[in-house]
Amino acid sequence: MMSDIRNNRNQIFLVAVNVFLVFFLIVLSNLQIVPMRIGDFVFFAILTLALALYRPGWVFLFFVGTIMLENINLAPVSLGVAISPYQFFGGMTIIALIIRLLTKRLNFKLTKLIWQDYLVLAMGMASFLSVMNSQNKGTGLKQSVVLVSFMALYFLARNFLQTIADMKKIVPFFLSSSVVVVGYGIWQNIRFAHNLSNFEVMPGRPNATFAEADWLGIFLSFLLAMLYSWIFYINKKEEASFEDAQNPKSKFQSSNQIQNSKFKKLLTATHWLLIVLVFTLLILTVSRSAWLGALAVTFIFLFSVFTRLKVQPKNWQWMETIKLKMCVIIALAISIALVYFFQLTTFQLGNRAQSTGTGLQKITVACPGSMDVLIPQTVASEDEYLRYGCRQINLEEIEGEKIKGSYVNEIYRKDPNVSIRSEIYKKSWELIKAHPILGIGWGSISAYLGKDARGAGLNASNIFLEIWLGAGIFGLIAFVALLIIIMTRALHNFAQDDAEMKSVGLFILLGLVAIVVPNLFNSGIMLGFLWLFLGASFIVKAKK
Repeated sequence: MMSDIRNNRNQIFLVAVNVFLVFFLIVLSNLQIVPMRIGDFVFFAILTLALALYRPGWVFLFFVGTIMLENINLAPVSLGVAISPYQFFGGMTIIALIIRLLTKRLNFKLTKLIWQDYLVLAMGMASFLSVMNSQNKGTGLKQSVVLVSFMALYFLARNFLQTIADMKKIVPFFLSSSVVVVGYGIWQNIRFAHNLSNFEVMPGRPNATFAEADWLGIFLSFLLAMLYSWIFYINKKEEASFEDAQNPKSKFQSSNQIQNSKFKKLLTATHWLLIVLVFTLLILTVSRSAWLGALAVTFIFLFSVFTRLKVQPKNWQWMETIKLKMCVIIALAISIALVYFFQLTTFQLGNRAQSTGTGLQKITVACPGSMDVLIPQTVASEDEYLRYGCRQINLEEIEGEKIKGSYVNEIYRKDPNVSIRSEIYKKSWELIKAHPILGIGWGSISAYLGKDARGAGLNASNIFLEIWLGAGIFGLIAFVALLIIIMTRALHNFAQDDAEMKSVGLFILLGLVAIVVPNLFNSGIMLGFLWLFLGASFIVKAKK
């Protein structure tokens, strides 16, 4: 693929435009130049539609390149809706395809609906049915329309990503944009560490181009899945080249083989460098659900490489797995070293990870006078240590509090996130038992569950509960069935001897894990890259 890029000036130019587009959209958003004014928005929409009519494939590539720009709104405030860049480019592409189809100028055949597509349509229909149970039917209807807009992006991806060749075309755009987003996320915490403006939603937890750090964490887990898959693909191609070189009937020139080998090594090193950056930003998000997702992706990756998902020990790849495992460990060690050496976080990361299993958080408190004998070492909530006149402090405040004469101590507090999630699950299940068939509609979930400390509405903190509440039992069944089919497709592809199909199968498998595992503790159903992934999960080797 990359050799094709080097020989394709148009694609190199488009990738460069994509990088600048993503970069400047982030800058313009931070400078509050976007959202646009109504006149500018209409002018930009007309230009983009004209380009989409001329080259719909180009605008689709920009759709892919901006798929991770979730918290940037292009639409004027006066419109009353938020339109992210990928929704804008995706919408313009869909309009262009419809116009081309009506004027009989569409230069490719639309993909035929398969019954997996009908499952997606069933989710949309179930969402509209659930509006009947919605507390606010207007909001419920609006949110159902938003969900259907994501499904439209799914069908857009299904039509543009039909074969492996199609998939190869979008990877440079996705990865180049990801580099910008990852760099921006790390930059946010560098700014935070120096007490500078950083555009973070929660201090000390970068969210980059997402609404919150947990959404960014899910994206990073997915990006990690893609990078692992490409490293596997490069290694498989390297093996094939080596075997071909050993063949005396080979017609390839040795100089070309050496040149390709050097390029693949450089490409592999670049991927591992990006993995170091992904690990670094993952650590900084302090998103335990994303950590679990990345851990699951890494385990499934190494297990799949090791066993080839076969039970016969003769097929197990010991040396390849050991090498990859060492690379993962080194990349993680470098990331941890970067975080601590440059003091990029004020969170106690070890305690944060430990609390996932114990349910207890170690916190530092400052109390007036010598209160060490009075303060319990484990408290159930913030109220207990507040009664003693104590308050929680950050690590950088310790010395200042000691100078003031305060008693500084470390105590354990029950993780408030555990109790909050427990209460959310309890309320969600009560709602499901009351409305098991139709749910309560997408617009009503937060009205029942309440708001968090920032005033934002709470969600079900589990993608399956969220869908059950938003689209009812029929929507949930359709979604679960779709995931099962994708999993089956991934395992089937991975069992193939063809290096490309095997790599695609691994990517679909790892991508599914990257999305599902973090979403056991989140409700990221309306994330653009999720629907792009679902649409790309049914590609084939080549058109028949």
